[in-house]
Amino acid sequence: MTIAGRNRARLVAICIAALILILSLISFVGIVLNGNLDNSLVTGTKSAESSGITEFILSFLRNNYNGYAVLISILAFPFLSLGFLIFVYFTFKKTHAIEISFFAMFTLCISFESIRLVFPLYNFSNIVLDSIANLSRLVYFFRLAGIMSIFMAGIFANKIITRKISSVFFFIFFISFLICLSMPINNFYISRYFLSDIKAGHSYIYLFLIAALLACVNYFFVYITKNIKEYLFAAISLTGALIGYAVLLYTSSYTLLGIGLALFILGNLSFIKYIHSYHIWQ
Repeated sequence: MTIAGRNRARLVAICIAALILILSLISFVGIVLNGNLDNSLVTGTKSAESSGITEFILSFLRNNYNGYAVLISILAFPFLSLGFLIFVYFTFKKTHAIEISFFAMFTLCISFESIRLVFPLYNFSNIVLDSIANLSRLVYFFRLAGIMSIFMAGIFANKIITRKISSVFFFIFFISFLICLSMPINNFYISRYFLSDIKAGHSYIYLFLIAALLACVNYFFVYITKNIKEYLFAAISLTGALIGYAVLLYTSSYTLLGIGLALFILGNLSFIKYIHSYHIWQ
């Protein structure tokens, strides 16, 4: 794929992320205004006399778990996705860096975390059990596809030369689909993070962790084998970004939300900066 082709693909990704952001904002406003976020389902703290807006404002004063912190963390993903895609597009518009295309795919995949807004939007109990499993499986699919894209970015950082990276994306999505299809989803229970859990899901959690860890290790090995200091800092930045990503996925308070956003934003911006600073001279 040429630079012009990658730029067109990134523009399509930006349009998709923008559409997802618009739908997410509409869903978020609907949840808050209609008071659909039933805190009693996850915390048992919602007062029957409180309106949705009042509960939303009061939730900022709480330091423990509340559903609105989770809600804002979900809404943050499409914002971050669109912002990073635009930043990548203009930063690498004339720079040849194959691995940044996989990073862009990761940033697009995180926008689909907003699928979790469907559960509070339809007031949790009004969703068919099969739909709960399918929606949850779809969220896990994009999570895994995003992590696998970061993993492949590390592999292509070793200067694997190919222009047919579209076939690599198809392979990533196919493997992610097969793995998510095999996940035993508990569709009788929605966790406090607005997602159905995986039954005996430790093996799948290990899969996510190992893929993320190897993605960071790949960049560290590039530094060791080729003595490119930018890749050392890129590995450190990516590690911080993925830690922030994990914190955002399991945010339970505004404190964790702030920590997760800080790590994720600073880590990704730093990662893009160091990758660009190396490739701009190549």
